[in-house]
Amino acid sequence: METEKTQINTFMGRVKTKVVDIRKEVMAGLHGKMLLGAGAVFMAAVVAAGGLAFSGEDHSALAASFSDGMKAAVSETESCWALQINGANVAYVASEADGKAVLDAITARYQTEGSELKSVVYQESVEIAECSFDKEEMPEVMSVEDAASYVLTGTKETLTYTVQEGDTYWDIACGNGILLDELMAMNPEADFDTLKVGTVLNLYQTKPFLHVTITEVVASTENIDYDITYEETKALYKGETQIKTAGVYGTKELKTEYVKTNGVAVSQNVVEETVISQPVSQVILTGTAVQTFTGSSQFGSPLASLQVSSAYGTRGGGTHRGVDLRAPKGTTISAMASGTVTYAGYSGTFGNIVKISHGSGWETWYAHCDTMSVSAGDYVTKGQKIGTVGMTGRATGYHLHLEVHKNGVLQNPMKYL
Repeated sequence: METEKTQINTFMGRVKTKVVDIRKEVMAGLHGKMLLGAGAVFMAAVVAAGGLAFSGEDHSALAASFSDGMKAAVSETESCWALQINGANVAYVASEADGKAVLDAITARYQTEGSELKSVVYQESVEIAECSFDKEEMPEVMSVEDAASYVLTGTKETLTYTVQEGDTYWDIACGNGILLDELMAMNPEADFDTLKVGTVLNLYQTKPFLHVTITEVVASTENIDYDITYEETKALYKGETQIKTAGVYGTKELKTEYVKTNGVAVSQNVVEETVISQPVSQVILTGTAVQTFTGSSQFGSPLASLQVSSAYGTRGGGTHRGVDLRAPKGTTISAMASGTVTYAGYSGTFGNIVKISHGSGWETWYAHCDTMSVSAGDYVTKGQKIGTVGMTGRATGYHLHLEVHKNGVLQNPMKYL
């Protein structure tokens, strides 16, 4: 019995050793991550395989074959790297380096070109972690660019619209099947008071997974305004001006610190200002000499093109006090000669009318104006804009009603045009 017991113990000892050896051979041939991917099923198989050793035979070749087979099975798992935001896997990339590149690309979206980046703070917790999946369950691995867009907008495909000539925000919203309020929410940085051709508008609701606050210092160059001073001279008539010394802008360099969250500035502060050049004041000469009007030969045309729609004289049984000159709405009306504005305002059937006294008893009237550019008391020079053609007052179409007076007596304007 003692001999038999010794044999059994010896046998059991040999079996136990063989089981341990098989496990070691299989385990040692597999990478730690492969073991993790294989899971409990694989571990059970290894333990079961160890039972083959109880036959008492040498199964080293079997162990090696089994190890190779399990390696092939476990190799069906694949690994990638996840960008984790607040503990959730948001996007997958091919490598840890790509994960870091995604974060760099996100920062670059919001950083001003050429600025000095002071800090980057994520409002959410962010990690780059390695993950393993069965080959058939492997998630989509994104490019760096797609992953950055997805993290920032919640979508990989960013639909946009470029503003064209004649567009309105209402038309753009209706044309894309969204409400105007939705379009405004999609473009928080857009100026909805003005619409510029070439502006690129988002046509999707931005739902960023990550909120990034950056602090940057931006260098810029700005002009310093010059002063304007005036000098009177008798060499010019009253109302005339002439530049004696041209003004020159000064320049200064600024360094401004901006704090921006997802591209929207929340604060800014000039941290450094250096004057590069001082401005030079502009000097303007203003005339004081009084021009004496010596005769009707000094009159010029009130319009660039003259088309008579109703002549001076008798019309419809009455007297037409002046001449009607047809012109499109908004056409510039010029003073026929230098003088002082005696009236500029609305006057019954004349509508908006400008009256100018030229001295020596001469006066010109300009009626039915759409707009007026002068006021009573202004001194105007020959050819200066005083208003635009309209049809205010009693008028059947756009035209200028022109009258010329000499010592209070009406004259035929055609004699002076």
